[in-house]
Amino acid sequence: MSEVYNPDGRILVVGSLAYDHVMRHAGSFKDAILPGNYNVSLPAAGRQVFFGGCGGNIAYSLSLFGERPVIITAAGKDFDDYEKRLSSLGVDISFVTRSRHLPTASAFIVTDKNENQVTIFDPGAMHGEDCAVSIGDVLSAKRDASQDAERGGVSRAIISPDKPSNMLKFARECREHGIPYIFDPAQQIGLFEDDELLTAISGAEILIVNEYEAGLLESKLGLVRAKIATMAGIYIETHGARGAAVQVNLAGRACEMLHIAAVAPTRLIDPTGCGDAFRAGVLVGLQRGFGIEKACRVGALLATYSLECAGTQSHSFTLARFADRFKESFGESF
Repeated sequence: MSEVYNPDGRILVVGSLAYDHVMRHAGSFKDAILPGNYNVSLPAAGRQVFFGGCGGNIAYSLSLFGERPVIITAAGKDFDDYEKRLSSLGVDISFVTRSRHLPTASAFIVTDKNENQVTIFDPGAMHGEDCAVSIGDVLSAKRDASQDAERGGVSRAIISPDKPSNMLKFARECREHGIPYIFDPAQQIGLFEDDELLTAISGAEILIVNEYEAGLLESKLGLVRAKIATMAGIYIETHGARGAAVQVNLAGRACEMLHIAAVAPTRLIDPTGCGDAFRAGVLVGLQRGFGIEKACRVGALLATYSLECAGTQSHSFTLARFADRFKESFGESF
């Protein structure tokens, strides 16, 4: 993994764009759902609609640090407002494929009083035809005299939830072009064949999952977590308010284990999108040449900023304030 910040390199984000419909359930899911009985009707209130999707959320958080990421995904016939927003943030949407017939993906998210969530996701245009764009197209478009001749201005990529066939395609193309990538399979884990998952994970610079997703990987692959954690260069498992566990796999040597503390929020508003914010923070840190521990600390603070706001793209700050809070939280400069 390169520790040198390439100011000309841009981050490639593969991942969904969606409209998030966010609601609250006043009680607890465990009091409203009987185990084994899935004929359930839940009251929810306060529905708000936000710009979302894993790719959109990550790109938004990157833009807060002055990054101008390139996003590859599909959007629908109702993309106009989202298109204007991303363009205004400096996100390159040249490689977003737009359907004339299908809607943009939508997520319907209900959170209970204990911050547990149930999400129903309609992929819309995301599960239309396979993406015709290639990373080669991006590299060709970005290559000029001021940029890295080998990577055409792409320093690294994140493969976040999207159509599984597209995720595999771009993971493979990253390997072919020598672009380090973060693999973030999340809710798509169950849709891959085992060998596909193993190939995407083993070729990744970083595998990142939350605690629940780590359990899904164990069940899906029939492997213990300790084995899965050795398959990528770095394994990150997020644990919400308990922080994150990081395993750095060193060739021929014992792995390095790190614990990343969570940052206490000033207020707890909405956990939706905190994971995407964490991932964006890791990318920001790596772009600046930070080691993985410090990069994950950037992610931890960014996740807390997201937690303190409603929706997945509502958090904001000045870089000076972020740097101050980072120093307050971790005792080191940003």
